[in-house]
Amino acid sequence: MTFLKRVSFKDIGLRYGLSLQDEPVVYVKPGETLELEVEDAFSGQIRKKGDRRDRVKAPGGNPVVGPIHVEGAEKRSALSVFIEEIKPLIGQGATYLEEFSERYIVSPPIFKFMKINFPREPKICEIKDGLVYFSDKIVVPYRPMIGTIGVAPSQGYPPGRYGGNMDLSDIAPGNTVIFPIAYPGARLYIGDVHAVQGEGEISGPTVEMPAEVRIKVGLLEGEQAICPQIQTEKEVMLVATTSAGRSLEDAVRTAYLELAIWIEEKYGLSRFDALMLCCLVGKIRLGNLWTVAARIEKKYLDMLKK
Repeated sequence: MTFLKRVSFKDIGLRYGLSLQDEPVVYVKPGETLELEVEDAFSGQIRKKGDRRDRVKAPGGNPVVGPIHVEGAEKRSALSVFIEEIKPLIGQGATYLEEFSERYIVSPPIFKFMKINFPREPKICEIKDGLVYFSDKIVVPYRPMIGTIGVAPSQGYPPGRYGGNMDLSDIAPGNTVIFPIAYPGARLYIGDVHAVQGEGEISGPTVEMPAEVRIKVGLLEGEQAICPQIQTEKEVMLVATTSAGRSLEDAVRTAYLELAIWIEEKYGLSRFDALMLCCLVGKIRLGNLWTVAARIEKKYLDMLKK
C-alpha cells in the first residue's frame, strides 16, 4: 500500500509567495499523490458576520502551501499536476468587498477621492451536498477550483509564464495543469481555493474557502512548456496574462498565438492554418481580469491524427 503524503498550512505556517528562498515542505516522486490542506485567501480571519481582515497580523492574501519538490524535475521536462479532488475543510466559505475590490474595479482612486467605500460586511456561504448557499434565496452549484498554483521563481502572485494567481475555473478536479520548469525540483505552490467562481472574478474575492486538495504530480520528459496549459477531458487550453492596468487584448492575442504554435509543434498543422482554425472554433476562458486561456476542443486535434 502506497503511503499518502500530506502537508498542512497548520504545520508550516502561512506563506505568501512562490519563492525560491523557501525550503521544500515535502519531496515527491513523479506519479505520487499528495494531499494538501490550504487556508483561505483571507488567512482564516473571516469565519462569521462581523469579522474583518486584520492586515497587521496577516498583511498578505492568498496564502499557499509549498514549495513541493518534485524529484527529477528539470528544465528539459514539464511538470504536470492532475487535480483529483477538492473538499471544503470547514463546510463554508466567505466573500466580501474588500479594499482590493475597489481598486480592482476602478483603477483611478475614485473611492478614496469621494471618501466612500464598498460595504465591508462579509457574506458567509455554507457549502453542503454539492451546493453553495449564497443567501436564503440563492443557491449555486459547488464547483471548486484552485485560484493560485504555480512554480518558482515568482516572488509574489502576479500570473505569468510559471503560473501564479490565475483564477481560472478550469483548474479543477478532473483536469491537469502543465507548467514549464525553471529550477530543479520545480518547486510547486498551491493555495487560494474557491468553492465557485464566475469569469472575471469581478468583485475581487469569490467564495474563498480553506480546503483539502488532492493532486498527483508527473513529469513530461522532453517537453518544454512555454506557458501554463490546462488539459480537460474535451479541451486543451494555453494560458496568457497581462499585468494590472493593461488591456486584456494582449493576453487574448498572445494565448491564441501560443496555442497556434503549440498545435503546429504537436500535430504538424502550420501555425498559420492553426491560427485560422482557432478563429473558427477557438474559445476564450477568462480568469481574473489579467488572465485568459485560449481553448480548442480535442476533437479537432484528433482529426489531424488521421
